[in-house]
Amino acid sequence: MGAMGRPSRRLRRLGKAFAFAEGRLVIEGELLPSLGDKVYDSGMREVGVILNVFGPVNRFFIEVEPRKGFRFEKGTPLYIIEEESRGHTKRSRR
Repeated sequence: MGAMGRPSRRLRRLGKAFAFAEGRLVIEGELLPSLGDKVYDSGMREVGVILNVFGPVNRFFIEVEPRKGFRFEKGTPLYIIEEESRGHTKRSRR
């Protein structure tokens, strides 16, 4: 746990920005997320929310509803936040 008994939070690399299609950001996945997880850039700025995961297991993609004003650049690493509390890890959906 972090200071004052709060769970510690850390970024986990989700994958790299791959394409922008039909108003959605597509990420080439490295980590299997949960639907509804929020996606962040390396500055911990919220990029959007995960809507779908698709493709084969060995090369899957993640569809994200981007926030307004998000600027897409192919290859940009993107992340989710995980919280650790009493030895358990869970993904944050804040």
